Amino acid sequence: MTPRQLRRAAERQQRKAERKGASPLTSQPIPTAPPLQGLTQNLNLKGVTHDPMPAETSNRTNPISEAHQAASRENGSHSRGPKTAETRATSSQNHTTHGLARHINGTFQLLTSEDPDAFETFKQSLIAEHLPTTETECLLVNNMAECHWLAQRAQRLQGTCLDPATGVVTDDKKFSLYIRYQTTHTRAFHKSLTELHKLRSERRKAALGFEAQEDKHLEDVSKKLRAEAEKEGLAWDNFRKEAQARYQVAINVSQFLHAKSQFTDFDAEYTAALAEVGLSKVQKECKAQAA
Repeated sequence: MTPRQLRRAAERQQRKAERKGASPLTSQPIPTAPPLQGLTQNLNLKGVTHDPMPAETSNRTNPISEAHQAASRENGSHSRGPKTAETRATSSQNHTTHGLARHINGTFQLLTSEDPDAFETFKQSLIAEHLPTTETECLLVNNMAECHWLAQRAQRLQGTCLDPATGVVTDDKKFSLYIRYQTTHTRAFHKSLTELHKLRSERRKAALGFEAQEDKHLEDVSKKLRAEAEKEGLAWDNFRKEAQARYQVAINVSQFLHAKSQFTDFDAEYTAALAEVGLSKVQKECKAQAA
């Protein structure tokens, strides 16, 4: 060993002795560069063995023999884990401590102490209450059922941390953990419920907007049809009035001709009558039409 290595070994021995409460080396100053032989004798007095030429030690482990490897493979071939679905379900909960956290794959699992029929009945009651119609609504309702079930599980586990006689908390760490999980799952339940109501509200608003737009379109079409009908009715009304006027003119002309043929002095009397009312011009027009 070099003087530097010997000095460091002596310092380590001094620190070790100081930690134990006794420092036999503190009374002696540590030499900065002691002779190799004298420093070796000093270390031997303190229980440190020294080999002037220490043999090199190897940190390598002995290699495993082929026979050992073959025996390990043979032993490992006898067990490959659970075989049936029941044993796999049992072994999947080997590391379950409280069952309040989601698994790595995000699936929800019931404990062996819980009733699967009770959980299914509770989930079906939520489905009957909210009546999900889409895949998203089904996922939200299913998540509500799982979160509520986990919150109730956390509440039951809190009772295991209480003294049944006095109600004093016997395990503060676990009790606080169960309360946190209960709060987390309760919030997740209400979040899913809020998302379900929000989704349905948005769908209802969209449906109402479509209905309003459809009603407006129908109203516009109705107004247009009424306007066309009124226009067409006005045209027919004018045509009817014109036809009635023409018919009346025809009747008047017919009566005039008939009276003229019956009375020889009809023209003179008719002209005098028109002159009295100032209708000589109309009379001339009637004569022109009759001709």
